[in-house]
Amino acid sequence: MFSEVEGDIESIDGVLRITKIRVIYHLKYAEDEEEKVQRAFKSHPLKCPAYMTLRDVVEFTLSLKLVS
Repeated sequence: MFSEVEGDIESIDGVLRITKIRVIYHLKYAEDEEEKVQRAFKSHPLKCPAYMTLRDVVEFTLSLKLVS
């Protein structure tokens, strides 16, 4: 597994702030595990300390690219 992360920085009231973060997870998996992988992906943000800390101030886009 690896991820690609990019973000946007904007000037808000004269202060630079990270306003958007986009994460693409690339995951190799066995075909019979796809349902488990999808379920884990959907539930992981609520268990991620970084996401839970920033979710109200930064717009997140999370996506998953599966490779069987």
